Amino acid sequence: MKTLQIIKQDQDKTISLVEHETTHTKYIQKELNYYDKTLYQTLQKIKNPYLPKIFVIQENDNHLTLIEEYIEGKTLDQQSFSKEQVKDITHQLCECLDSLHKLNPPIIHRDIKPENIIYHDNKVTLLDFGIARFLDSKKSKDTLILGSVGYAAPEQFGFQQSNPQTDIYALGKLMNYLLNGSLEHQNNIPFDLKQVILKATQLDYKNRYNSVKEMDLAIQQKLVVIPPFNNDTFKSKMISLAWIVFTLMIVVDMEPGETINNSFIIEPLITEVTRFLGTGFYRNLSYQAIPAVPAVVLLILTNLLICLASIY
Repeated sequence: MKTLQIIKQDQDKTISLVEHETTHTKYIQKELNYYDKTLYQTLQKIKNPYLPKIFVIQENDNHLTLIEEYIEGKTLDQQSFSKEQVKDITHQLCECLDSLHKLNPPIIHRDIKPENIIYHDNKVTLLDFGIARFLDSKKSKDTLILGSVGYAAPEQFGFQQSNPQTDIYALGKLMNYLLNGSLEHQNNIPFDLKQVILKATQLDYKNRYNSVKEMDLAIQQKLVVIPPFNNDTFKSKMISLAWIVFTLMIVVDMEPGETINNSFIIEPLITEVTRFLGTGFYRNLSYQAIPAVPAVVLLILTNLLICLASIY
């Protein structure tokens, strides 16, 4: 291999652009002093269209050499984007991270930032797994404090262990930066995306999206929530589900032409349906972009089903 350019060099790694002397094919060569060999072996095996292919993994004298696919294009910090492009970029990143988070154990990237993402010909490529790690359910916090200031979630600073919500936090910060060039203020950011960013960047990871898939659906305004299953606790889920089953049994068991005129039934039913819709579609409204239309549609359909059941 012939070295064409040293892209980055520090005490932890040396990244170079190299060229095969016979085929003249370009590759990225990485010499790593801090690494997890198993993690790179896992990345080499999985099929993820948003990651550069790893062709060679070689360990010598306490350092790891990688030969990776060379991806042409500019990183996100070298470009500007429209709202739709930001949504597209985030959508692709969510798909990329979803496949990593679904591994057993999950891989957490922990360093999502504009400099580590190439966007070329409408395609995203996520780079630099230098501080990525496997999720370890036995640990309560990260061993090392690593991450990029502004994009790193609070748990990366020794408070808790990095988890899939750590990458969600960075995605929210990334969206903020791409939409207005800032990590902090939200001037000129559309309302729907502002709500997504606010939820994704909550300080407590438990208040963020449950998964990048859920965040992606919120960005695309396709988040479908079944009200009782959106409640906070297992007990409330079971109570809500039991009440739905109870009311459905009453409606199904009604005789043709019979109407619901018992205030003991109708008043709690109306209250409960309203509460379901409120918790399911408007809980945390200040943090997630869920349009009001689905709630209205569901309310109409619920009433229509009750009316039809009472008639027929």
